[in-house]
Amino acid sequence: MDQGTSPYSSRQPSSQNPSSSIDVSESLFVLSREEQQARLEARQGYLEFSKKDPLNSRFMRSAIDQMHGLELDPTDPYQKVILALMDTPAIQRMKYVSQLSAASWVYPDGIHSRFGHVVGSSVLAADIISHIHSRATPELQREIEVWGPITVAFAMTHDLGHIAPGSHVAHYVWYSGKPDSHEEMSHRLLKDDPGLRLALEHTLGVEGAAKLDLVVAEDPSVPKWAWQLITAGGWNADRGDWVLRDSHHCGVGYGHYEVPIIKKNLTITKDGELAIREAGVSALEAFFSSRADMYRNVYRHPVCQIGEQMHVLVGQRARELFARGELEFCDETMAAVLASETGHELNVPTIMNMVESWWQYHLIQWERSGDKILSDLSGRVMRREPFKRFRKEPAAEAVLRALVEKAGFDPNYFVMDMAPSEVNLQKDLRSAIKVLRRDGSVVSLTEHSALMQALNNMRKFDCDGFIAVPQDVFRGIRSN
Repeated sequence: MDQGTSPYSSRQPSSQNPSSSIDVSESLFVLSREEQQARLEARQGYLEFSKKDPLNSRFMRSAIDQMHGLELDPTDPYQKVILALMDTPAIQRMKYVSQLSAASWVYPDGIHSRFGHVVGSSVLAADIISHIHSRATPELQREIEVWGPITVAFAMTHDLGHIAPGSHVAHYVWYSGKPDSHEEMSHRLLKDDPGLRLALEHTLGVEGAAKLDLVVAEDPSVPKWAWQLITAGGWNADRGDWVLRDSHHCGVGYGHYEVPIIKKNLTITKDGELAIREAGVSALEAFFSSRADMYRNVYRHPVCQIGEQMHVLVGQRARELFARGELEFCDETMAAVLASETGHELNVPTIMNMVESWWQYHLIQWERSGDKILSDLSGRVMRREPFKRFRKEPAAEAVLRALVEKAGFDPNYFVMDMAPSEVNLQKDLRSAIKVLRRDGSVVSLTEHSALMQALNNMRKFDCDGFIAVPQDVFRGIRSN
C-alpha cells in the first residue's frame, strides 16, 4: 500500500501551546493558539498602520439577496460575532466542503459550499435576535444581550463537523450503518481546535466560550430559545437558510417561502421558549411544504440517490482493500479514516483535512487502480455516469442481475437495490416551535393549524425504491 504524500498535511511544524496534544502542522486549517494570537495582533497592527476604521461595515454580495447583499456592522453586538469568526481557518474550510452531495448530477449549479450556508444562517439568527430584543421586556433584553452573541456563534460553527464527500453522505461513505456524527464532531472541534478556541474566547470572552459549550449541549442552564433558534424541530435558522439556498442554487422554486414574515413574528415566551405569533403561521406552513418538496424533488431525486450510493460503494471498496492491505494509494488522512470505525475516532487535523479536493484527488488516483471495481466506480463518479434505474419487480431484478453478471461486473457492487425512503413529517412537527396566540396561550403548531394537523396525520411522504445497474450492461441489446 502506497501511502502517498498528502497535499493537505505539508505545513511546516510551528509554535504550539505546550498544553495541547494536537500537532497543528498536520492540517493547514488548524492553527495553534500562538498562531491565532499572531493573526489577531497582525490584524490590529494593519488597521493602525493603514489608519482604517475597524468599525467600518463590511458589504458582501449574496446569492440569496442579490438586490441588497449582506452588510455586516461591527458595532452591532450580534453581527460583529460573524465578522470576528468568518476569516478563521476553521470557518474558511467550509468553502471546501459541499453543501449538497450528488444534487449537481441533476441540477448542475447545485455545487455551492457550506461556507455560504453558515454565514447565511448566522446573519438570519442575528437579525432575528436583534428584532426580538427590540420588542422584549427589560429583563428579557438583558438575557438576550448575554446569550444572543453566543447563539450567533453557534450558528456560525454548527456545521464544522461536516466532511467530504458531500457533507451528510460522507458518513455513509466512511461509516455505513453508523449514525451521522457530524454534530458531535462539530462540538469536538469547538473545544479541541486550539486556534478556533482562542478566536471564540477573543470574540465572546472566556466565559462566553464556555457558555457556547453549554448551548451546543442544550444544557438545562441555558435559555431554551438560544439553542432552539439553531436546532429546533420544524423551522430554525439553519433550515430556514438551507431550504432557500439549496433551492436557489439548484435553480428550482420549491424552497421559496416568506422569510421576512417568519423573522418578524418570532418571539420568546414567558417560559423562555422560541415561538411564533399567529400572524406568522401561514409563512411557517409554506416553509413545511417547501422543505418537503425539496426532499421529494431534490434531495431524494432518484439520480441524486444513485450518485450518493455510488460514492458509498467507492468508500466501501476502498475500506475492503485497505483492510486487506491491497489499497494501492491513500495518503495519511485517508489511512486514518479507513482505519477508524466511527468519526469519533478521528483527531482534529484529520477531520479538517477531509475536504472535497482531498476526496477527488483520491478518486483520480483510484481510477488508475489495478482493482477493477475501485477503478470502475471511481471513474464513473468523476465522470458522472449514474447507473440506470428500474422499478423494483422480482422478474426485472433477476434479468438485470443476469445482465450484470454476463457483462463481467460484480453484482455486489453493480446491482444497486435502493430501498424506499421517506420524509417523516410527524417527527418534525412533534418538535416544532409553538404558536403564541393573541390571548397569550401557547399551543403546538398542529393544534393551531388545520394544515399542519393534516400533514401530521399523513405522517410521511414515501419515495419509491428501485433497482439500478450500469448502462454498459445493455450494450448490444436491441428491443424486438
